Amino acid sequence: MRPGPTLLLLGLGLCCFPAPSIPRGVPAWPSGVSRGTAETGLHIRPAHPGQRPRVARAARRPAPSGCPPGGPMAPLDCRVAVGPCRRHRRQQLQAPAWPATLQVPGASLAPGLKARNSKVAVSTRDPKALPVRDSDSTSTGAARSPPRAPLLGAAPLTVNFTEELILNGTGAWGPDAEHPAAGQRVSWYCTADAANSGGDRAAGTDQQVCHPDQTGPHWPWASGRALRLPPETLEGGRVYHFRMVTQKGHKALFSDHSVYVLRGPAPTAHIACIENCARMLAVSRRFFLFLNCTNCGRRDVYSWSISSVSGEPLPFNWSQQTITGRDSAYLAVRAFAFQSFAEAEFWVSVSLRSWGGVTSEFRRSFVVNHGPHVGQCRVSPAKGIAMFTEFVVKCNRFKDKHAPVSYKITVFDLDRVGDINSGQENTLGTIVYWGTQTTTPPFFLPAGSAAHQYTLKLSARVYDSLGAFTQATVSVTVWPPTAISSAESVWRQILGVTTGPASLLSTLLQQQDWLPASYLMSVVASVMNSMSTERTLSDDRAQLREHLINQSFGLPLRTSEEVGQVVVAIAKLTQEASEVTQVAQKRAMVRLQQANQALQTYQWEDEHRSAKQIETVGAGIVTGLSNILKLAAPQEVLEDLLFVVESLSDTIVAHKVPGSDATVLRTPSFSMHVEKAVKWDLAQAFGKDKHGRNWFHATLNASRVPRLAANAPVSVMVCEFTHDPFPWLSYPESISTEVDGFRMTGATDNGGVVEIMPDTVEMYLTRKNLTSVTFGLTLGPDPKDVGSSKMTTGGFSFEVDSGGVREVLVHIVTNETVLLTVLVYVGHHVTPNYLAANFLVPHDTPPVVTQSDLFDPACAVKVARVVCLPQSLLQVMARHSHSPKYNVSVVLRAPSSALEPTDRLVQISIFSARCLDMYRTQSEWREDACMLGEKTTWDKVHCTCRDIGRTRRQPRMLPRVPLHMHYVTAQVVSIPNPVGLPGAVTADCQHNPVTLLTVLFIMLVYTGLASWALCRNKVDRVLRDCVIVLPDNNSNDSVCYVVTVFTGSRCQAGTRANVFVQLRGTHSTSDVHCLSHPHFRTLFRGSVSAFLMTAKRDLGDIHSIQVWHDNGGQAPCWYLSRIKVENVFSGHIWLFMCRKWLSIDTTLDRTFHVLRPEEPVGRKDFFLIDLPHKLRTHHAWFSVFAGFVPKPFSRLQRLSCCLAVLLSSLFCNSVLFNLNRHEQAASREGRYTRSMVIGTESVLITLPVQMLITFFFTHSQRIPQGGRDEQALVLEGSGCWEEGLCKWYTHRGTRGASKPTLKHQHEKADSDANVHNRNTGDTHDVPSGEPPSHQGPKRCQTQCWIALPWWCVYTAWFFVLATSTVSSFFIIFYGLTYSSDESVEWLFASICSFCQSVFLVQPLKIILESGIRTNKPTYCKDLAWATEHPSCEIKLCGLRMPRDEARKLREHVAQLRASRRYQPLTEDEVRIFRRFRRVRRRAILFLSYLMTHYIFMALLLLLIVRLRHTDSFYYNQFILGRFSRDLAAVTKPEDIYRWLSLALLPLFHNSQNPTFLPDSSSKILGLPRMRQVRAKPTEKTCPPAKSFMQYNLAGEIHCHPAYGTDPQDTGNYSRFWSEVDKQARGMNTEGFTYKPQGKTWVYYSYGLLNTYGSGGYVFYFFPEQQQLNSTLRLLRLQQSNWLDEKTWAVILELTTFNADSSLFCSISIIFEVSQLGVINASISTQSFSLAEFHRESSAEIYLYAAILIFFVAYIVDEGYVIMQERISYVKSIYNLLNFALKCIFTMLVTLFFRKYFLATGMIQFYLSNPHDFVPFHLVAQVDHTMRITLAFLLFLTILKTLRYSRFFYDVRLAQRVIQAALPGICHMAVVVSVYFFVYMAFGYLVFGQHEWNYSNLIHATQTIFSYCVSAFQNTEFSNNRVLGVLFLSSFLLVMVCLLINLFQAMILSAYEDMKQPVYEELSEEVEVMSYLYHKLRKVFSFLAPNDQTRDEPEFFIDMLYGKPEKNSCRYLGLKTRNINGKKVVYLVV
Repeated sequence: MRPGPTLLLLGLGLCCFPAPSIPRGVPAWPSGVSRGTAETGLHIRPAHPGQRPRVARAARRPAPSGCPPGGPMAPLDCRVAVGPCRRHRRQQLQAPAWPATLQVPGASLAPGLKARNSKVAVSTRDPKALPVRDSDSTSTGAARSPPRAPLLGAAPLTVNFTEELILNGTGAWGPDAEHPAAGQRVSWYCTADAANSGGDRAAGTDQQVCHPDQTGPHWPWASGRALRLPPETLEGGRVYHFRMVTQKGHKALFSDHSVYVLRGPAPTAHIACIENCARMLAVSRRFFLFLNCTNCGRRDVYSWSISSVSGEPLPFNWSQQTITGRDSAYLAVRAFAFQSFAEAEFWVSVSLRSWGGVTSEFRRSFVVNHGPHVGQCRVSPAKGIAMFTEFVVKCNRFKDKHAPVSYKITVFDLDRVGDINSGQENTLGTIVYWGTQTTTPPFFLPAGSAAHQYTLKLSARVYDSLGAFTQATVSVTVWPPTAISSAESVWRQILGVTTGPASLLSTLLQQQDWLPASYLMSVVASVMNSMSTERTLSDDRAQLREHLINQSFGLPLRTSEEVGQVVVAIAKLTQEASEVTQVAQKRAMVRLQQANQALQTYQWEDEHRSAKQIETVGAGIVTGLSNILKLAAPQEVLEDLLFVVESLSDTIVAHKVPGSDATVLRTPSFSMHVEKAVKWDLAQAFGKDKHGRNWFHATLNASRVPRLAANAPVSVMVCEFTHDPFPWLSYPESISTEVDGFRMTGATDNGGVVEIMPDTVEMYLTRKNLTSVTFGLTLGPDPKDVGSSKMTTGGFSFEVDSGGVREVLVHIVTNETVLLTVLVYVGHHVTPNYLAANFLVPHDTPPVVTQSDLFDPACAVKVARVVCLPQSLLQVMARHSHSPKYNVSVVLRAPSSALEPTDRLVQISIFSARCLDMYRTQSEWREDACMLGEKTTWDKVHCTCRDIGRTRRQPRMLPRVPLHMHYVTAQVVSIPNPVGLPGAVTADCQHNPVTLLTVLFIMLVYTGLASWALCRNKVDRVLRDCVIVLPDNNSNDSVCYVVTVFTGSRCQAGTRANVFVQLRGTHSTSDVHCLSHPHFRTLFRGSVSAFLMTAKRDLGDIHSIQVWHDNGGQAPCWYLSRIKVENVFSGHIWLFMCRKWLSIDTTLDRTFHVLRPEEPVGRKDFFLIDLPHKLRTHHAWFSVFAGFVPKPFSRLQRLSCCLAVLLSSLFCNSVLFNLNRHEQAASREGRYTRSMVIGTESVLITLPVQMLITFFFTHSQRIPQGGRDEQALVLEGSGCWEEGLCKWYTHRGTRGASKPTLKHQHEKADSDANVHNRNTGDTHDVPSGEPPSHQGPKRCQTQCWIALPWWCVYTAWFFVLATSTVSSFFIIFYGLTYSSDESVEWLFASICSFCQSVFLVQPLKIILESGIRTNKPTYCKDLAWATEHPSCEIKLCGLRMPRDEARKLREHVAQLRASRRYQPLTEDEVRIFRRFRRVRRRAILFLSYLMTHYIFMALLLLLIVRLRHTDSFYYNQFILGRFSRDLAAVTKPEDIYRWLSLALLPLFHNSQNPTFLPDSSSKILGLPRMRQVRAKPTEKTCPPAKSFMQYNLAGEIHCHPAYGTDPQDTGNYSRFWSEVDKQARGMNTEGFTYKPQGKTWVYYSYGLLNTYGSGGYVFYFFPEQQQLNSTLRLLRLQQSNWLDEKTWAVILELTTFNADSSLFCSISIIFEVSQLGVINASISTQSFSLAEFHRESSAEIYLYAAILIFFVAYIVDEGYVIMQERISYVKSIYNLLNFALKCIFTMLVTLFFRKYFLATGMIQFYLSNPHDFVPFHLVAQVDHTMRITLAFLLFLTILKTLRYSRFFYDVRLAQRVIQAALPGICHMAVVVSVYFFVYMAFGYLVFGQHEWNYSNLIHATQTIFSYCVSAFQNTEFSNNRVLGVLFLSSFLLVMVCLLINLFQAMILSAYEDMKQPVYEELSEEVEVMSYLYHKLRKVFSFLAPNDQTRDEPEFFIDMLYGKPEKNSCRYLGLKTRNINGKKVVYLVV
């Protein structure tokens, strides 16, 4: 026998109990430990030798009294072995406890299976009785003691609820143990269900545990053998079953005990009212109740209910109509929650089940009082001006039995008022009127806000005598007074009503009219806020605001309304921060503090206080505080502000109910959150997510505040400041997050407030300025990876200062869910030797460090995708780098997800953060109490503050006011300048050559242009200031004049015609000279041409000049700007301002008079002259390619400047592109917009570079030369004027001039022949002409106003070289890191910058300069009249002409002057030119109109092909074939159900592919809908009923109601069309609900009989469900008599979509009930396609764009024509045709856009509501209308082709024939119409009842029309054949044989009469065509060079002009005819 078991000897028997087999480490009770039971013994009888002992089961005995209660003992299996007896050992045992039982401890027996001899001696108390002795031989084995032990006091225990419970298990251990207490583990279990406490195992649920905090049967709050439970731990009135389990090794022992806890004391409580406490409950106010219980605990259960007086519970929506619900001690009912209750008495009761087990119920009665009956209010007038218009509000129809009623009118005009997030609307406003009158006195209104279209909202609350109100709202538009008056006048009016002793405000204050006075302040403040800020009035307005704030102190603060009035006024007065002085700021703060104190007084003293009103006024106070906070407030003002905030929170907290939603007051500057809870619910109340941006959580140890009761209310106030409210605090770096402040208080029993400092506070702080905290990481395929294991890699590096940061956080922002590997290297070396750490970064769990041998990986931040580099790792890397500042390289690797480098997948944010805190307003932020939390991310910082109260220090200087708020913020440092790794740059270089190629291309283009510029520079130097000698100068003339002609810069201002001039002076008039030369091109657009012209003698003072031209050349029109004439010898100058066109349209001959230099020039003329001049000379790009470049700034220099500017612009693009790479737009349009913005910024940045280089090039002096360039004069011939010119030079030679030499003119110059006078000189060098009495200006070279040394030009070249080189290097360097998409975007930005620089910035700069110059007074001398060298010396080169040649030249010139060439054109010549020009212009217009017309017609044809899809017909036929099956068999209502079930439902329900039609790819969009249109259930008696029926039977005949005449039914019904009170749901077949016609998408259904709207009784089909469901629903519909005698029509509607052909098909099946009761079934299908521009091909998009461009051009052209022709426009048939075409075109474009927007809206509706009906039928109808419109447009377009065919003779003849025959045709049409109507009426009346062709008027009309075209069909006339034959015979005789032939004869007669007149008429189209024909012959003359024929071919003449009438003399001779409204006489030959 082993030492453990126990041997029992019972009398003469042996009983063995084995120990239970319990696994090691498993709890005893729940793991299978059996309960202790009564003993069962085994009796072993003596056996005879050789026989086995007999074993019998012992009798069952009751358990001893000391055993624990339990069930019966279960029998145990015991094996007893009997062997030979061993007698070598004796041991005497005694049993003192039980005389019949001997217990032998197992430890006293030797282990093993042994045979033993037991002797038993039994003696009694009777001394006479002999003792009985017996012995037996037994074999002992392993028997064990029972696994149970009793607890002390083991009887069932009963305790009081208020007593302590003690269960002692110190004596409960195994009796066989040698050392019972050693190595034992004790566990306690408790259950409340006795069924779970029996047996070896026990199972319990959360509802069966003993305590609510238990998670299972285990009792977690016990340790050791003694269990002590404090009073009130267990709920009273229940029985609890405890078990103690003792474990030692693999053995376990259990002990059970039952405890009954008596019920506790009954709760002492009553219902207390907090708000709306009168017996008459106002439903318009909130209703707050509180069960005030003195002995309740946190585990008490509450249940509120509302019942009637009889006690019947009433239904009530507790979740929606209450704030706190029904299961707390507080009940907060929302306003208007009892609106549906009748005005009667009700009971509100609460059932309380205390923790002591006592259930009590408390009740309170109330009577519901509704507000006055709802009426209406209106304001008059509806629109007005603030402070000018007087408004009146009139209310009527408000009635209530609790009279009198009062009216409170409030205006809401405070724009930025604080929002309240506590379940009600913010109703803070200014009270206009409060009284009993229904009509208010006249009053002003403040100005509305421009953001709301100046609309104000007025609230009218009508109160009864008990305080209940009804509210009505009206709107009014009030414009600011500045809309009709100036700001100064408005300001004077404001001062008049607010300042001075006699002002309106002073009068109201003196009369104590407080309400009007406060309202006047608000109106004035509103008007001032609406006025624009002007510097002249800013100081005055600031003073007035201060004055009004001071005046507000005179207003009382007795009621909440008065407090609200003052608060609104202060909020408005402080709204404009720039106009509030510091004095006003302090005074406003004092006034708000007084308002808050008054609000607190109102809260405690007013028994009718309203929590809603307190919160509303509090929102106004917060708004005023927010306005003050925006100002630069000093510290003392901020302390007062914070004190008001804390005090206001106390005010709001005082009326809040614990457990209700938080009250949130939001303003732009800060927000305040206030919440209240009971002390024992702090963890649940303040651990939830709040309404604000930042999250707050606090934990509190209740023992920290012993003064607060367990049920004491605790409140928390959290303030969120958008900006740092403590700018004076010194901190090394700026605050990077919002500043949050919190305060926790508790209320004691005596009403005191206790400040509470929580143990732990957790806050999430939102970071500010997140625009640049992340950057895109370029990821791409790793080139080192080969095979299938491709990886995506990317890297970056940054610099770290280990001494300044604690840890570095790297947040990987991405939407990818792959596992990332992050490798951290020291320095820039990405090699295994420099690897510092390796992180595995999953997407949903914090990163894991895989290599952490060298550092401690512990870090405070533990969030997914945030890699934390702890301080230990930073220190290791610092030691490795031997410097506190070092670089860190990070490589990110992921499975291959990017095929090419991109930076769109991952954003990286690198930062370091620390948390700061401060108590009250100290002098600095502290870092010792708050630390960084584990949830910190790149956009929010998680701060955890512990033991704040212990670490709090007293401030250095106590604040002036008591403050208690604690502030927390965070400082985040972003790691600057992270850059990509060089390896990534090298790997990506080969894929991004865009920037490199761009720079190379620019350099190549520059090289080519530089070569060209060098050549042009030489030409410019040679040809600068060239004066052209006119060939027609007479050599005998003696005086020389230089005539400088300035041609304008307008479009086509130059001329190729021969221009002639003649000077007229006081002494004489010059000869006519032609300003032309065979070797030079002159007078082109923008040119300045100088001509040397001679005269016989001095002309004296020139007073005018005559100019004309011969209108020759290709472009003869000429715009002459100015002319300057200079006498070479005297130096006198005459100026002429021309500014006129010389053209055939105006005049060819003009005379201009001289202009004095001092005479003013018009600003417009000056601007138009100066602007083109500067565009040619000052534009950086245009001036390079100008015809002439001024001397100081050469072409090469300008080109080099452009190169430097262009490259620097591209460099700026690269820099800006890198800075903004994190702002990658999601759409392509957004990316290109960003590129355009970057291009604009680059142009503006590089503008100073251009100005600097231009300045150095322009103002640098050249190295002085020995001589200067002299003006070259080209001479022709010799004569007196040449000798005079030589003498003049000789006279000037004494002053250093060289002697001129002569050169023969016929020798062509070496330079280019295209030489002209210098286009312009420098703008700053503008000499003017002198009057004749004075000499001209001295010829001296004018220096620049700023002169730089000559070597500065090399500085400019250095700038160009340096800028180009540096920019090119960085462009290539940055560009190599771009992806392909980024390279394209950069290139697009570069092109944008180039285009903006050329076409926008440079022109705007020049326009601005010219505009500024024009703004000053301008005179004639201010214009650029002279060339660069005003004192020009004419140098003569060449030899003189021989005398014979000179004589011949003079004779030739004389002949020319005598000819017509040197004379102005005559009137006849001008008329011929004009006619020729008109023909040419018409030809050009004809060609342009013809090409435009055919292009437009081609576009229409393409549009028809696009809209009229080729599959539309087949798709319609397919749908018709599917849905029209058996449709013709439907003739009665029952057939409709049959057709729906057998034909329709199999189409809707496709089991293999739901929502698709069977065997088709057509999908059903949305839900198919069936609707019924029916008549209203009214009895309609037939008029003839009384005639056919007698007496009372007449009323039994009823007619079927007619659609359109009788009213339509729109009510809602239940089944069988029974009346119901409540509306049924639209998709419920149990009821019939009418769905009205929609307002947004209105369409109509067209049946055979009527047209129906889109409303009706709706039944939906659900294709996604099984067909059986629809069959059952249809069966229920049929059983409900859905179709009856009132049914008019049943309409089935659905839409399908075929994705293969991109076609929609709208299907409508209409069953109409005719008056005969027969069902007429019809089906209509309409297929259409939709234009999806984001999916359309480029060709289709171009098509739509071209049509839109044509539309705009057509509309503009037609508008221009109408404005030009005016009333004569309507006289032309072609104009009317054009007008009709344009109108139809407009309708087509409108329909197209309507279809597109409708379809877009419906598709979006379908995507968001796929299980609803989508009315695509409206789109189908619009598409059908658009197709019809397109057909008419194409018809008119083709008809318009005849307009361009009138050059054909036959076309003109046909038109004239129609015009001539039109009167006769009209007369015959009347006759034909009469006969047509006669036959139609006859056929309808005679054959209409039997022949279908005449069954109605439409059919009869169609039949008669077919007869007219000889289509005789269905002419049997079976009913009356005789009349039929007569009918057809007469029709053939009258209509066919007579009238139709008359039509033909009339037209043929007109044709014969019009042939000759049309031939004789002159046609403009023929002239145009003839002109074009000759032009074409000239163009293609090279095909037939020998053809000298000039006349047109005969066929061409016949085609254009026709043939005359032959053999007829009546058409010859002199004729007179009206042609085009004019009487023309002409001769016909």
